[in-house]
Amino acid sequence: MLLDIDPPIVNASGILSFLDIFQLLDRKGATIGGYVTKSISPGERLGNENPVVVECGAEEYPTLNSLALPSQTPEEWLEELKQTHLKRSKLIVSVNGVSPDGVSRIIKMVEPYADGFELNMSCPNLVPGEESVMAIVGRHPEAASRVVRSARRATGKPVIAKLSPDTRYVEIGQACLAAGADYLGCGNTMPGMFIHSRGPVLAGQSGGVSGPALKPVNLKMVYDIYAELRCPIVAYGGIMTWEDAVEYFLAGARVVGLGTFFAHRSTSDIVRDTAAIWKGIQDYLNGEPLESVVGAAHRKSSMEMTRSH
Repeated sequence: MLLDIDPPIVNASGILSFLDIFQLLDRKGATIGGYVTKSISPGERLGNENPVVVECGAEEYPTLNSLALPSQTPEEWLEELKQTHLKRSKLIVSVNGVSPDGVSRIIKMVEPYADGFELNMSCPNLVPGEESVMAIVGRHPEAASRVVRSARRATGKPVIAKLSPDTRYVEIGQACLAAGADYLGCGNTMPGMFIHSRGPVLAGQSGGVSGPALKPVNLKMVYDIYAELRCPIVAYGGIMTWEDAVEYFLAGARVVGLGTFFAHRSTSDIVRDTAAIWKGIQDYLNGEPLESVVGAAHRKSSMEMTRSH
């Protein structure tokens, strides 16, 4: 089952974190077809203390974060979700995929208020002394399968398995699809570090690299997964312009997610700039359906290989 996300643009989980912001943007007419919540954990998580975000320069430089999945309790999330009403867009609930039992419990609890679910099995951030969810689940096909299977048993709604580019992602993705995932999310941030004054800047020491620096990495991830698995893909990573979005569609994505794009933008900026991205995509399509360009880069490669022989 697939989500009817129109336009095929969502926010990345952890960005625009508050449900009130989703409702405000929905009312103001932002060109966003689906909103993804922060990841809900089985219990309250404080995450790291500040500093948890560092910008390494101008907009074209990477941003690193080490939030480490802070979360209120599922019960507190439930109360907020009950009060969330989107008129134009879908609501996708992100779930911390650290344990199959936790995933099942959270999904069953909040399912009436969600249009679909994203399983976060790929966050590289950690509180020092912990293992990241990527290390516990996202690197292991069997563990990822158990989490997806648990989600699939808990809901008939669409499930996105969000993967890391820093893994054997084709193998992991294949296992997730076999376990019942409807989409693969490609992908999360890459582990990175920023040092200043002789020590790591981030409280978690390392963090997740996002922004334009991530785009070539995740674009290849989308391309590789589509080449092997031909499955529905939600693409994330450094999308700042309509041209970036089109590249991901050509590589094989059906939906694109914006993250660092939202930094330093006001509500009115977001309304204006998301409309500009969607207009650019539509102008590029020139009346053709989006499906006509999804994976088109692979068709061109195949034609060139045929000609060479």
